[in-house]
Amino acid sequence: MYTKDQIRTIYTNARDLVRANNPQAARSYVLLLLNNALESYMEASTILAKAKIAAFMDHWIAVSRDLYDKGITDLVLESFGLASKTEDSRKAKRIQEARSPAGEDHGEIDIAGLIEETKDTQGWWAEVFKENKNAVVEISAMENGQASSGTGFIISEKGYMLTNDHVVFEEANGVYYPRIFMKLPGEEKKIKVEVLCSDKKWDVALCKFDVSGVGRCVSVKRVADYSSLLQGADCLLIGNAFGMGLAPLSGIVRFTKDGDGNLVHTAPSNPGDSGAPVFNRKGECIGINKSKTVKVNEKAADGIANATPMDTIEALLNKWCKSNHIEL
Repeated sequence: MYTKDQIRTIYTNARDLVRANNPQAARSYVLLLLNNALESYMEASTILAKAKIAAFMDHWIAVSRDLYDKGITDLVLESFGLASKTEDSRKAKRIQEARSPAGEDHGEIDIAGLIEETKDTQGWWAEVFKENKNAVVEISAMENGQASSGTGFIISEKGYMLTNDHVVFEEANGVYYPRIFMKLPGEEKKIKVEVLCSDKKWDVALCKFDVSGVGRCVSVKRVADYSSLLQGADCLLIGNAFGMGLAPLSGIVRFTKDGDGNLVHTAPSNPGDSGAPVFNRKGECIGINKSKTVKVNEKAADGIANATPMDTIEALLNKWCKSNHIEL
């Protein structure tokens, strides 16, 4: 594949030929760009990289078609940063030129996603983990000899986070732990957490913390349309198994909703992973991890982890926010 400098040289050559009103010769260079983009697309290992390259290719395929069928069209001129044939575009071009240093070249090709993202990526799992790990927290609670630990994730920079109800509820005494703390990755400071609302059926708890105790508060992005999630889709869990610290665990979606309404996935789930966010390839949270099925009909089961799906969580959040006047 070509380097950045080589791509820019090919683009410059094509633009010079467009200026010289030689569409067929210019098209030969555009085809070089498209062939390179196709190679990059085949090597890309993330949805984001493929999407960027696909958009690049769609645009330049249209340019190539115009060069072959129609010659130097408005689309061709605009794609190479040259004046369009429309009067409005000509006027805009004259204004741009008047404001810029003499001889400055305005044409520049957008090659986002064609080089680094295809060569330097270490997999979408690593990218999603890196992007979201600072919004995931380790949770600990202890009172009168009873202790609990798990995972949670921040959903609002205003100081709101989600975890499982069973992580913050002291089952032995039937009360919520009075002392619950969260810890951000890479930090030793523990931040006090207060349970605001909870739902035992879906095992979800909305908690509040003081953002002044957090150096930089970031939140996860929640999937906007859970119904778009497909059975068999890749997923990634970020959890705190056995209190060893946050780590990614990958799997696939077995069922977007089983008979009980749960998101069922195959990412390994261990003690401490309760309350962990489950992500899709785009880095959007699709659910909250809560349990693992170890037996089905008295037979040992493997690869069956359960999560509350995000559409159910959104319904709970809407209800809680409305009844408690909360603004996330």
